[in-house]
Amino acid sequence: MKLYRARVWRAGSATFDPLDSSGSIGGAGWRFNDVHTEILYTAEVEALAILEVAVRPGWETVRQVLIGTIELPDGLVVEPRDLGILLPSNWNSRPVAPDSRGIAREFLSAIAGVAAASRPIGLRVPSVLSNSDHNVLIDPSRKGLCSGSLSYRLPFGTLLTTSS
Repeated sequence: MKLYRARVWRAGSATFDPLDSSGSIGGAGWRFNDVHTEILYTAEVEALAILEVAVRPGWETVRQVLIGTIELPDGLVVEPRDLGILLPSNWNSRPVAPDSRGIAREFLSAIAGVAAASRPIGLRVPSVLSNSDHNVLIDPSRKGLCSGSLSYRLPFGTLLTTSS
C-alpha cells in the first residue's frame, strides 16, 4: 500500500524522514492523538497530504512542500469498526474536540495483544478536509515494516509572490 506525507519547508534543511512520527506529540497532539500518544499520520492520496499542511497557519511563508512516500505491506490497515472503535460524533469539529484525540490510543491498545503476524499496522480514518479521502494512522512501533522516501519538492514561495 502506498501512502503519502507532506512537510512544509520555510528555511534550514530541506529534507525530512517520512517515517518520523515524533512531531505528532508536539503541542496538544493532533486530531486523532493526544500529546502522550505518538502516531504516524499519513494520507491515502498525495493531494490530501499537501492539503493537510496547507491549512495550517503560516502557509504564506512556505517556500517548498516536501512530499514523502511510504510503502507498507498490503492487508495491514483496518477500519475503526474492525477493532470496535467508534469515532465520537464530533470527530470532525473545528477546532478539534478533546475526545477525538483518544482514537490513536484506542487503536494502539486494541492491537497490543494481537500476534505480530496478523497485527494491523494502520488505522484508516476519515479526513476532515475531504469527504472522499482518508488518512491512515500508522503504529510507529511497526514502521520498520515500512519503507519511506522523499519523493520530490514542490516549490511554493515563488508561486505565492508572483503577480500576474
